[in-house]
Amino acid sequence: MVKLFRHGKGKPRLAWEGNQDIMLVIAITGGIGSGKSTVRKIFEEMGAVGIDADELARKVVESGSKGALEVREAFGPSFFDDQNRLKRKAMARLVFSDPSARKKLESILHPKIRAEESRMISEISRNNPDAIVAVEVPLLAETQGKEPYDVVVSVTAPENVRLDRLVAAGRYERPEAQARIGHQTKDDSRARIADYVIDNSGTREETVNQAKAVLSALVANL
Repeated sequence: MVKLFRHGKGKPRLAWEGNQDIMLVIAITGGIGSGKSTVRKIFEEMGAVGIDADELARKVVESGSKGALEVREAFGPSFFDDQNRLKRKAMARLVFSDPSARKKLESILHPKIRAEESRMISEISRNNPDAIVAVEVPLLAETQGKEPYDVVVSVTAPENVRLDRLVAAGRYERPEAQARIGHQTKDDSRARIADYVIDNSGTREETVNQAKAVLSALVANL
């Protein structure tokens, strides 16, 4: 079921400087394991230009980057390998056990992620002014809220489903997956800023049908 919470009239416009001509920017949010990437990829199959949250997060801490340097200065060299690459799992273990460390890391990375996201949207706008852009924004409810996106789509699934997915994918051991889920906001907080909610607890076909309904409704109201 696709749930509509708010739906503006007329052609939405994005407030990003330099992107006045872009058609629509959709923020896809949701808890870990909910299926944000699945929905982004479905939107891409339907013609949208996708921006991958994991790709952004990796890019801002690439070896030699300003982000990597600032993280190294804040947390020390033990979190980097001999090629100056961030040990992501070691850092994750720290920040999910130490709230002050998590806040410190977020204060370094989040502005850089948002800046890189804005740069990519500007580039898309220049190359394709009529593009629909689908951006994964995992911590939207925890950080900036709805602004500056035109539309927010929240992807949901029960916590037990998300936990099973994370463990089955081999990404985390069950206790670590439980800790990560527990540190994130609940779905009702995301729903409060969402224009649409997609339930990704069922089959892929059901999720595809919901995503198609969302994008069709958005395009029809441009």
